[in-house]
Amino acid sequence: MVHSITINGTRYEVNLAALPADISLNTFIRENAGLTGTKFMCQEGGCGVCVCTLTGIHPETGEVRTWGVNSCLTMLNTCLGLEVTTTEGLGNKRVGYHAIQERLAKMNGTQCGYCSPGIVMNMYGLLKSKGGRVTMAEVENSFGGNICRCTGYRPILDAMKSFAVDSDIAVPAECADIEDLGTKQCPKTGELCAGTCKKQSPKGSQVYLDGSRWSWPESLSQLFEVLQSAVKEKLPVMLVAGNTAHGVYRRSADIKAFIDVGALADLKGHKLAVDSSSLTLGGNLSLTETMDICRQLEKTRGFEYLSQVWQHLDWIANVPVRNAGTLAGNLAIKHAHPEFPSDVFIVLEALDAQVIVQESVAKQATVSLASYLKTPMEGKIIRGFVLPAYPKDRFLFDSYKIMPRAQNAHAYVNAAFLLELDNASKVKTARICFGGINPEFVHATAIEKLLLGRNPYENELVEKAFGQLSTLLQPDAVMPDASPVYRRKLACGLFYKFLLKTATQRKQGVGSRFALGGSLLQRPVSSGKQNFETFQEHYPVTKATEKHEGLIQCSGEATFANDLPTQPSQLWAAFVHAKKVGAKVTKVDPQPALALPGVVAYLDAKNIPGPNYLGPKTREPMFFAQDEEIFATGEIKFYDQPVGIIVANTNALAQRAAGLVKLSYEGGAKEVLPTLKDVLNKVGASSSDRIEHRYRSTLDTLDLEGEHFDLSSSGQLDLGLQYHYFMEPQTTVAVPFEGGMQVYVATQWMDLSQDIIANILKLKANEVQVKTRRIGGGYGGKATRCNLAAAAAAVAANKLNRPVRLVQSLESIMSTLGKRWAFHCDYDFFVQKSGKIVGIVSRFFEDAGYLSNESHMGHGVAVSKNCYEFSDNYKLDGFLVYTDAPSNTPCRAPGSLEGIAMIENIIEHIAFETGQDPADVRYANILPNHKMAEMMPGFLKSTLYKDRRSEIIAYNKENRWRKRGLGLAIMEYQMGYFGQYPATVAIYHSDGTVVVSHGGIEMGQGMNTKISQVVAHSLGIPMQMVRIEASETINGANAMGTGGSVGSESLCYAVRKACATLNSRLEAVKEELKPSDWQQLINEAYNRKINLIASDQCKQGDMDPYSVCGLCLTEVEFDVLTGNYLVNRVDLLEDTGESLNPNVDIGQIEGAFMMGLGYWTSEQIVVDNQTGECLTNRTWTYKPPGAKDIPVDLRIELLPKSPNKAGFMRSKATGEPAICLSIAVAFALQQALQSARDDAGVPKAWVTLNAPMTPEFLVLHAGTEPSQFKLN
Repeated sequence: MVHSITINGTRYEVNLAALPADISLNTFIRENAGLTGTKFMCQEGGCGVCVCTLTGIHPETGEVRTWGVNSCLTMLNTCLGLEVTTTEGLGNKRVGYHAIQERLAKMNGTQCGYCSPGIVMNMYGLLKSKGGRVTMAEVENSFGGNICRCTGYRPILDAMKSFAVDSDIAVPAECADIEDLGTKQCPKTGELCAGTCKKQSPKGSQVYLDGSRWSWPESLSQLFEVLQSAVKEKLPVMLVAGNTAHGVYRRSADIKAFIDVGALADLKGHKLAVDSSSLTLGGNLSLTETMDICRQLEKTRGFEYLSQVWQHLDWIANVPVRNAGTLAGNLAIKHAHPEFPSDVFIVLEALDAQVIVQESVAKQATVSLASYLKTPMEGKIIRGFVLPAYPKDRFLFDSYKIMPRAQNAHAYVNAAFLLELDNASKVKTARICFGGINPEFVHATAIEKLLLGRNPYENELVEKAFGQLSTLLQPDAVMPDASPVYRRKLACGLFYKFLLKTATQRKQGVGSRFALGGSLLQRPVSSGKQNFETFQEHYPVTKATEKHEGLIQCSGEATFANDLPTQPSQLWAAFVHAKKVGAKVTKVDPQPALALPGVVAYLDAKNIPGPNYLGPKTREPMFFAQDEEIFATGEIKFYDQPVGIIVANTNALAQRAAGLVKLSYEGGAKEVLPTLKDVLNKVGASSSDRIEHRYRSTLDTLDLEGEHFDLSSSGQLDLGLQYHYFMEPQTTVAVPFEGGMQVYVATQWMDLSQDIIANILKLKANEVQVKTRRIGGGYGGKATRCNLAAAAAAVAANKLNRPVRLVQSLESIMSTLGKRWAFHCDYDFFVQKSGKIVGIVSRFFEDAGYLSNESHMGHGVAVSKNCYEFSDNYKLDGFLVYTDAPSNTPCRAPGSLEGIAMIENIIEHIAFETGQDPADVRYANILPNHKMAEMMPGFLKSTLYKDRRSEIIAYNKENRWRKRGLGLAIMEYQMGYFGQYPATVAIYHSDGTVVVSHGGIEMGQGMNTKISQVVAHSLGIPMQMVRIEASETINGANAMGTGGSVGSESLCYAVRKACATLNSRLEAVKEELKPSDWQQLINEAYNRKINLIASDQCKQGDMDPYSVCGLCLTEVEFDVLTGNYLVNRVDLLEDTGESLNPNVDIGQIEGAFMMGLGYWTSEQIVVDNQTGECLTNRTWTYKPPGAKDIPVDLRIELLPKSPNKAGFMRSKATGEPAICLSIAVAFALQQALQSARDDAGVPKAWVTLNAPMTPEFLVLHAGTEPSQFKLN
C-alpha cells in the first residue's frame, strides 16, 4: 500500500512494504528524502539534534497545530498525512534564510554546528505552537532537550530570547525581522498560506513480509477489532502514540502488531464534571496538552492544584518528548517496569486519581492506580484518568522531583503529598507518596496513619514522623542510581520541605532561619555580559565577526561525514562487543545474525590484510608505545571490547544483528578492576603490575630544616572520568576507489587516519585519501579514538568491495572508547600562618585504561605550580595506573585541568586550615612580578569580591537550609606549538575570489573564520571573497592533528605566509599598473602567467610558546535538603592578547567553562566493578549541563591592553584554558557546604573535593540528618 508524507512542502509517496515496520522519521528524512540537515545522534530523544516539526489536524478539536518532535523517536508510520518541516524547509542559501537561522548564526550561537538545526527547529516549533508570542522565560525553559557541548548555551539563548515579547536583547541590524509567526508559512515557497492541511483519509492497515503489521484505527471500535485480533493470534502488540518509551527502555524487536492510536478523538479530550467534582483526561493526551489543560483550569475551585501538576509535568524529559509522549504511555512504562520513577504516576497517585481501563467498546472499569499496576493489560487500553476536586481551603498539595541537572533527567527521588485538614486544622486524610525508593514502595503508610487527627506542625509530631520515616524508607541499591543513603535522606528532606512550605503559608510559626528550606531554588532568566576591545586598523582581524559557516550550519546545509549521500551499493557496519574481561573468545557464532534478511557479513581480525594494529606504520612513542588491537584476538581487556563487525543493508539492522552474534569464552579475570579507585583500594599504590612510576621528583624528601612553618596538613583530590560528548558520533564512510580507498572520517588527525588505514590494508599512503569537511565537536576524542571506526569501516569496504558506513551508537562509543583520565592525588603541605607555602609533597595517579599510549602527564607537571612561587621544597611524583577499561585519551586541556586543579585545591585547603581568605593566600604565593600579580587586585575590585564574601557569610548565618558560596580560581596555562600545519591559498582569475585548503580540522573552534579574516586582511579583500574548502590529505598532507588549542593560530600563520608569497608575486603588477581594484590586479597577473597559488606551513619553532592567565569568581546557591544548586554568577577574566575574533574567543571561553562546570558537578561515569561494564553510556544516564544549568549571570571579559609578544598577531589561544578555571564552582560549593556542616554540628574538616560534586555528594557531606528537621 502506498501512502504519502509531506516534507518541506514536497509530497513523498511511500511504499511502506519496502521499508522496515519500525523505521523512524529520522531515517526516512535522511536516507529516503535525502535531507541531512536533521542530524543523527543519541536515538533516544536526549540530545535534540534531530528535532523537526509536524503539522496536522488535532483529532479532537479539528484545529491545525504544529509541534516539535524528536525524529529519532517518532515512527514514520505515525506521520503519514502530516506535514513535516525540517531546517531546510525554513530557509537556505538559494531562497534566503529564516529569521531564526539568521539570528542564531549572527548572534554567535553556533560553533561546531551539529546541534544548530535542532535548536532552530525547536524554536520554530515553540513559536508556531504559541502563535508567535512567547516570553523570555518560556524560551529559556524550552531548550532542555537540546544539548550543546560547544557554546555553553548563553549565545544560543540570547538569540532565541530575542524573539520574546518581553525581550530587551539587542539584535544585529542585518537580521531579518520576523512576522506572522502565528500564520503557517509554506516551507516550499516561503509564501504565507491559508492552512491547507486536510483531514487524513483512512489509512487502514499494512502487512509486512516479516509478518508484522501496522494498523491505523479511526474509531474505538476499529481499535478493539485490530487489538483483539492481534491478541487472538498471540502477536506481540504495541499501541503507538509518541514512542517516547524507547528513550528509556528499548523497544522489543519481537513486536509484530503496531497499532497507531493517534487519530482517536475519544482518547484526546478532557471534561470537567458539571458539578466540578472531577476532571476526566483522555489517556492519549500528550504531556504538553495536559499541561495546557491544567493551565486553563488552575483557577477553577477545587482544581487549584493543577498549577503544581503542570509545573511537575514540565520537569519531565523535554519539550519534544512532552509533545509526543502521552499520559497513558507514561503509565504503561510504569506498568511494564515497576522500577521506573514515573512522575505522572507519583502525582496522580498522590491525588488519588482513577484510571479508566477499557477492554471493549462496551466494557470499561474505573480502578485505582495501584489496581491498574496489577491488572493484566493484554487486549486493554487506558481510556483516561479521573482527577477529583480538592478545594485549596481544605487540601494541601505539592510535588517534587530532584534531578542531577535542571532539566531532561529522571528523578533521584520524586514525591507528592496531599493532606486534607478539618476545621480544627488537623489531618483528616493523608497521602504521602515517594518514587525512586524501590519498585514496591509508593506510600509512607505508617506516616499517613501517624498524622491522622493531629496538627501536622507540632514539633513533637514532626520529630516522631521523621524518626519513623527514615526507618520506613528502604531504597534499593541498583547501579547506576544514587546510593540508598542519599535517596533516603532526600525523601525525608522533601517531606520536610513540604511541611515547611505549608506551615509558612498557614502562618504556623516557622523560624526565619528555616523558612527558605520550604521552597525550591527559583532560577531567574539568565543574562550575560561580554567586554572586549578591537583594533579597527587590523580589521577584519580582531573584529567580532560572525562565524564563517554559521548560516549554513543553522540551515543544515553544512555537511558532516554521515551527511554524504547514500550510495545504492552502500552497506552499514556495527561492532560486535565482548562481555567477559580477562577471558579469551574461543568461538564466534554469527549465524543468528547472518540469518536475518539483509545481513551481509561478519568480519573480524582474520579479514584484515595487514596488521591488526590501531596505530601508524611508523610508531610515535608519545601516542603509540603499546600495541592496540582493532579487533580483540587474545585476552579481552575491557567490557565491550570489539571482536568484529556485522555488515548489513541498514544501520538499524546492523545494530540489531550485532547483538545476536554469540560469543563463547574461556577463562576470565579473577577480579575485574575497571576504575582508578578499584586499583588503589584493592591492590594498593605500590602494585608494580598495575602502577607505573612515570614522573619522578628530583627530591627524595623535603628538606624543611631551617624553614619556618606554622601548620602542616594533608588531603586528597579525586577526579573522575569525563566523556567528551561530541554531538556528532564517531563516523566513517569508506569507499573503494580505483584500487585504493577514499575515506570520509570524522577525525581531528587526518594524517594518522590515513596512515592506519594504509597500514592495515597493505596500501600505499597515496592510495588512501582521507577527507574531512568539518566535525561535530572533538575535544580530543577524535584525535586517535576515531580510528577504531575508521579502521573497521575500511576493512569491511576492502573485503566486500562496497562502500561501508559505520556510525557508532552512543552506547558503543561510551563503552569502547577512552575518556578523560581519572585522577587521584595525595598531598601534604607545610605553611606559615599567612598561608605562605614552605613545602608541598604530592603524589598523583592517573587512570590510563588498559594502555598508556596517550599519557598527558607532562602537561600536568608543567602547570602544576600554576603561577605560584615555591621554594625547592616541592616534591611531585606521578603514576600511571592500568585498569580493565578502554585506553583513555586526551580531553579538553588534558593534564592541564588536573594539574591546575591539584595546586588550586591545595591553595584552597591551605586557606581553610589557616582561616585566611583564599584570595589572600593566593596573592601571598604568586610569583613576584608575575602578570597575575597585576591582574588579580583589579579583578577582585571589579567583581566586589570582599563585599560579596561578607554578604555571603552573613546570609549563611541567617539561613539553615539555603547556603551560598563564593569560589575563586586563578590560572597560568602553558601554550606550546607542535607538529606542522600546511595550507594552500588559491586566487581565481575569473572573479578574484579566494579558496583556502589546509590540513587543520574545523570542529567548532572557529578556525575557518579566523583563517578567512587573516586571508582577507593579508590580501586586502572582503571576507566574503574567501572560501575555505574541505580538509583532505592532499593539500593537507602530513598535517599534525588539530588539538591543544594551537590549530587556529598555526594555520593562520601558514596562510599568512602563503598570502605574503602571493603579495610578493603581485607587487610588480601593482607598482607598474596601479590597478584600480582587486579584480583588475588579478586579471593582469593571470595574463602575465603569474602563479596565483601558494602553499606554506607552520611548523614547530616558527612561533614562541607563551602562557595564558585567567581568573574566575563563581557564586553558588545551594539547597541543603536536596543538593541542588544554582550558579548565580560567574565573572571570568582571561588574557587573550589581541583577540583575532572576540565573538569566537568568547564562545570558546564560555564553552570551555561550561564543559568544566559539567565535569565538576553533573557528569558522572558509573562502572560496574564486578564486570567492568559502563552503566552510564546513554543520554538517559550521563548528564552534561543543559541550558538551565548555565550561570544565571555570566560575565566574560578579555583582558584589555595586553598584546601577546609571542604567538600569532599578538593573539592567544582560547579553546582550552578556561576549563581550568571551572574549579571555582567546586570551591564555592565547598564554602556553602562548610556552612551547612557547621550548622549540623559536624566537626570542622576539609571536604575532599570530588569531580563531580553531584547533589548526592553534597547532601552526604552536609551532615544533615532527619533528626535535625524542626519548624522553629
